[in-house]
Amino acid sequence: MPDTHSHAALAAIVDISADAIIALDDSFRIVRFNRGAEKIFHWTEAEMLGQPLDRLLPMATRAVHRGHMRTFAEGASDARTMAHRRPIAGLRKNGETFPAEASIARVTMDGDRTFMVTLRDVSERVKGEERQRLLATAGWVLAASLDVESTMATIAELPVPLLGEWSLLELLTPDGAMRRAAATHLDPHRHEDTAALLSKVAEPLELEPTAASSARVAHEAEAQRLTDISAWLNANFHDTASRQRAQSLGASAVLLVPLRAGGRAIGALHLVRTRPGAVHSLEEQQVADQFAGLAALALENARLYQQSRSAVRERDEMLAIVSHDLRNPVNAIVMLTGAVLKRDTPAAVADEDIAPMSRDEVEAVRAAARQADGLIQDLQDVSRISAGRLRVERRRVPASDFLKECADIFEPVMEDAALRFVRRIDDDLPVVLGDQHRLTQVLSNLLGNAVRFTPHGGEIVLTATQQEDGVRISVRDSGPGVAPDDVPRLFERYWQAPRLLRAGSGLGLYIAKGIVEAHDGEIGVNSEVGKGAEFWFNLPL
Repeated sequence: MPDTHSHAALAAIVDISADAIIALDDSFRIVRFNRGAEKIFHWTEAEMLGQPLDRLLPMATRAVHRGHMRTFAEGASDARTMAHRRPIAGLRKNGETFPAEASIARVTMDGDRTFMVTLRDVSERVKGEERQRLLATAGWVLAASLDVESTMATIAELPVPLLGEWSLLELLTPDGAMRRAAATHLDPHRHEDTAALLSKVAEPLELEPTAASSARVAHEAEAQRLTDISAWLNANFHDTASRQRAQSLGASAVLLVPLRAGGRAIGALHLVRTRPGAVHSLEEQQVADQFAGLAALALENARLYQQSRSAVRERDEMLAIVSHDLRNPVNAIVMLTGAVLKRDTPAAVADEDIAPMSRDEVEAVRAAARQADGLIQDLQDVSRISAGRLRVERRRVPASDFLKECADIFEPVMEDAALRFVRRIDDDLPVVLGDQHRLTQVLSNLLGNAVRFTPHGGEIVLTATQQEDGVRISVRDSGPGVAPDDVPRLFERYWQAPRLLRAGSGLGLYIAKGIVEAHDGEIGVNSEVGKGAEFWFNLPL
């Protein structure tokens, strides 16, 4: 009777154990498969009775495992515990493999041998260790680079495949839109598909961002676990092509993680599971939030470093401009004033043939001083535009007034340069809202450039016409024109076409662009090499 109770108690313990307890006969076929085994492997005991143990192992490890079992069966030891065995891999009914630890004992009764296997699914423990390794690795890997592009790629790559089979990093633009910055996929053959998701143009602003929108989640305090894939696709991929491309990559669950640095939202990271039925756990959400903190800090550090490097470059460029372009007017002032000082010496004063300083010489000193002052003003304007602090004092300005004023100033300049100056200004131009001084500065720059690059005997045409939504002003010359490769860089600061002789600081068009954009207008150029160039700008009514 006691033996009966003992066997019943033992059977109950085996039955309720969370670990898999599997009994094997001498041929290593299953004769007992407890509830823990059913839960872990997803097979029922009825399905597994009489089956070889190999059914529960990945194909690649079966032959080796059979050798280990035979060795143990004939060996002197009666047991091998979990602590003395390396982790093995188990195989569930659905084909999924998982890490496990196992113990085995050999029991011989009345000459019959039975092998008792105890197996524990250590998936969660291994995942926990992998999550900690991810955070530890992220700490030093992200800190190792201060390059923004490299940092963005690393942020997209590190959480794959632990937190998703593919990822997409989006960053907030200054106007609050989202720009797709980096993406990756676990499958190397899908890298081109994820790369195609990236766009140079930011995703448009949503009128009412939904809970599944990265533009909204970026401002949240923690990651959001999403299983409504249709809502996620519609909220984050606004054009049909990108939506279909994201859908083709597969998605069953998304972890949408905000990136914040210093309390400021900077973007969001999409971590996408593709396996049917897969979801993100609460633990994975917590790890993703910790990873996002490291990622946001690394991005912010890279941004600040890049900003500081840019500031150093700007300083060096400005110093180069100042040292080069200020030298000419300063040298002129030094030479002319030096000549005047020589005339004030006793010997010079006694010489009645030495004339006092002429009006032309005074004008030359004044012109040199104005040139130096103009360069200083340009440098100040560049600084204001770069910092977003360029001020325009808008007032109602009849467009024809400032056009006529500027054209009258340049009329004698055109005559001195032997150029034909044609004005085509509509008589009924409307009133624009703008800063007349700044608008005159833009037009003077375009006219001055036209004079500088148009050969003697050439023609310059100033045109102003009313458009449906504003005024279009253009300056066309008959100079050498602009090469197609040079056009995209014309409005960059300090840049000048390499084929042209240095003529000025290279700041004029950059400043003109800043002034026009401060008026909510546009500026551009149409040109063909050898056929002159037409610089134009639009002003809204």
